[in-house]
Amino acid sequence: MERILVNRFGGPEVIDLVPASARVAGRGRVRVRVTHASVGSTDVLARRGRYLLQPFPGFTPGYDFVGVLETTTSDAAARGLAVGTRVAACLPRMGSHATSILVPPRLLVPVPDALPSEIAAALPLDALSAELALRLARLRPGDRLLVQGASGAVGSLITQRAVAAGHPVLGTASAANRRTVEALGATWLDYRDPELVARVRTATTGGIAAAVDHTGSNGVRAAVASGGTVVRLSFVGRPGRERRDTVTGSLATLSRAAARPRERLVSVPAFVATRPARARSLLAGELDRVASGELRAPSVELVPFADARAAHERVDRGLAGAKVVLEM
Repeated sequence: MERILVNRFGGPEVIDLVPASARVAGRGRVRVRVTHASVGSTDVLARRGRYLLQPFPGFTPGYDFVGVLETTTSDAAARGLAVGTRVAACLPRMGSHATSILVPPRLLVPVPDALPSEIAAALPLDALSAELALRLARLRPGDRLLVQGASGAVGSLITQRAVAAGHPVLGTASAANRRTVEALGATWLDYRDPELVARVRTATTGGIAAAVDHTGSNGVRAAVASGGTVVRLSFVGRPGRERRDTVTGSLATLSRAAARPRERLVSVPAFVATRPARARSLLAGELDRVASGELRAPSVELVPFADARAAHERVDRGLAGAKVVLEM
């Protein structure tokens, strides 16, 4: 058994593949042989030492994964999780970049037969982020939605769901990703346009009903109507100050819960930790939607587990249009 270890902060060169001890599955946990795990922006931030929820080195990255159940418990069996079941999950804290992990069965969701493991592994964190963002947006029938980064992994899922529900979507992206945004059924807006806010307010007669933002920009508030909602997924932060800017941005968002427009904060790790049953139910629904074709699956680039450094290099370069997934 092996796992990735980040013993010091830095570039992809700090990624080490080390032997993992064969711990016995204790009470309330089952062993999963991991077959696929995605590498996302949070993993890169954590490796650099700039992720708020992973402040110290000496950790294994990775939130989401797909694997095969190797042990079971009465609780797992009651949930229909037998040995050999293919499962997926989003962990409440990092640790999925390993060939074998111990997991509470309450986090695990069976993977639909029609869904390839590499696709399923790319979904949990992003799919839960998208689902929670839409719920917090509190859209009424016909309301318009602004999605920052509509061509990205989370943004595309949000856009697809909103358009399918009858909500016109204005999606920001680069000019290079215009066709991607329009193919999702959204109206493309150039995220670099200095008149972006004015264009949104003009197009919506006084402000859009809700906006989903991953930048932390205060300018987004100006695009939203007084009675609307700003949903924050993350805070980009200034280089070298990402942790501090995440703290200040999160506190500012929480302080505006009753403001006009109101703000809401999405934290999937916190949601999974405090409401595991709800997280499991939502994730199962999202996997089913992708498996049935209701949602377009993300494109995936597979990288062998032994080449984890190369996977981080791909994410560092901002690979457009694909999720990087480790194959164990």
